[in-house]
Amino acid sequence: MTRRLARFAAATGLGLLAAIAIAPVTANPMADLSGRWSGNGSIASAGGSVEQMRCVATYFQKRVDTLQQNLRCASPRYKTETTADLLVRGAFVVGQWQEKIHGRTGQVSGRLTEKGFSLAIMGDSFSAALDLTTSACKQSIDIKPRGLEISRISIGLGKC
Repeated sequence: MTRRLARFAAATGLGLLAAIAIAPVTANPMADLSGRWSGNGSIASAGGSVEQMRCVATYFQKRVDTLQQNLRCASPRYKTETTADLLVRGAFVVGQWQEKIHGRTGQVSGRLTEKGFSLAIMGDSFSAALDLTTSACKQSIDIKPRGLEISRISIGLGKC
């Protein structure tokens, strides 16, 4: 009986190893992020007005599992400057977030997706959902805050 169990364990272990070895490698969306990105976006207020803005994002990847994002956007009536420091463990993302002009800070959690990030930002007086989709040359950021006078921020960036 123990020999049969040992053979079964060995066979299933080899099968698992083979499955891992032939499993498709998913793209790492962090690989193309490093560098300076720029583009346009829009900011929508809770009252319904929409304003166009210019944005610049800079990404630094100090280690394979860390990412820092600096994002600056400005319109005639609105300005924001944020920094996010993220740690990626497998598909899970955690980190810190800070908006420097308005003095807001928060925790970041979420997941790495095949094409970017799906994140939640939680602060003392607000929360936001952030979806980032990226490719080698284009990136889109969609932020849906709650607890603020802003209802949505949509940004399209490029670097090629």
